Amino acid sequence: MNARRHIIIVGASQAGCACASALRGFGFDGEITLLGDEPHRPYTRPPLSKGVLIGAASDDSVFLPALDDVSLLGGVAAVGLDRSRNVVELAGGESLPYDGLVIATGSRARRLNPAGGDSELTVRTLDDAIGLRQRLGSAREVTVAGGGFLGMEIASSAASLGKSVTVVDGVSPLAGRLGSLLSGMLLDAAAEQGARVRVVSGGVTVGFEHGTPDRLLSADGTLLAEADIVVTAVGDIPNTEWLHGSGVHLDGGVVVDDECRVAPGIVGAGDVVSVRRADGRCVRSPHWSNALSQARTAAATLLGREPSGAAAAATPPFFWTEAFGLKVRLAGHLPPVGEPTVIDGSIADRRVLLAWRAAGQEQGFGTAAAVNYPMSAPKLAKLAQQVLAH
Repeated sequence: MNARRHIIIVGASQAGCACASALRGFGFDGEITLLGDEPHRPYTRPPLSKGVLIGAASDDSVFLPALDDVSLLGGVAAVGLDRSRNVVELAGGESLPYDGLVIATGSRARRLNPAGGDSELTVRTLDDAIGLRQRLGSAREVTVAGGGFLGMEIASSAASLGKSVTVVDGVSPLAGRLGSLLSGMLLDAAAEQGARVRVVSGGVTVGFEHGTPDRLLSADGTLLAEADIVVTAVGDIPNTEWLHGSGVHLDGGVVVDDECRVAPGIVGAGDVVSVRRADGRCVRSPHWSNALSQARTAAATLLGREPSGAAAAATPPFFWTEAFGLKVRLAGHLPPVGEPTVIDGSIADRRVLLAWRAAGQEQGFGTAAAVNYPMSAPKLAKLAQQVLAH
């Protein structure tokens, strides 16, 4: 019988909230404290670069449903962990005791010019999205540094508002995530909407004038792009600083095992966690579907339930993006490699259901993708599992 009576979840994130819900679902009737450093109540992030950014969705629409019988401490940051006393240390000098701990502190936007502080525009928080939306109203030209999922979504939102948009990256946008076929489809759609893509070699940085970033520069100072607004979308950094000196294993994030266990009585979930692969590397996979599956596994592990990590590992991960009129949903290994099988629809019409066979992967599933094609995430995952490995 599990004797835990007070579980602290550090991080009022999607993963943190999902873990609290799972704990209650597993029958835990003790005290749960959800600790978040933002003043807002917990919210989901995917709409920030889409509906919220262009004003098509209300700010309130992102807030997650209230959790039953969970104490929420908002606007309070964790600054330390004392495992010898089982306490989380808070910014105000107070500490909270626990007998079960969930680390779900997520990540923050990586910045090109850390010295620029908050003047560099990013889209990571609700306040970021609201602030950028206000700036977009009077802007004519927008440059986005970074052509990943987030960068292309921001570029798409700006283009939909009639802005002149340029995306700058060191590689062809999304080729490393979507593969050549899907990324090419998205780039074609972007070009049709007037967005320009510039691939440059070497590093880039943001230039400032009067405290506002408006120029994108190469590492040698060459001007790459100039605009009313420069937004950076160059990845994220896990929020692990509060764990320094705690003895928690950090390697690219908080290292967890297949059951999301960090240490006895401590589990982790979401963007902050790092999982060790077969080759020994610890890798983060900061995506919404991973956060939810890890949250449930972490809750089960903390309560001494049957580990569900193996089942989660056998389930194809799910990804999605919406940009330039394309709604792309994928399940399985990224990027998909080789020629796909067209199951239904047409690539030329950009309404298609595709599948790729797995090649050289450990898990026994391939990749399935739906482009502007109605298919639920569970059905897409099932299709990926039906693709036989070589």
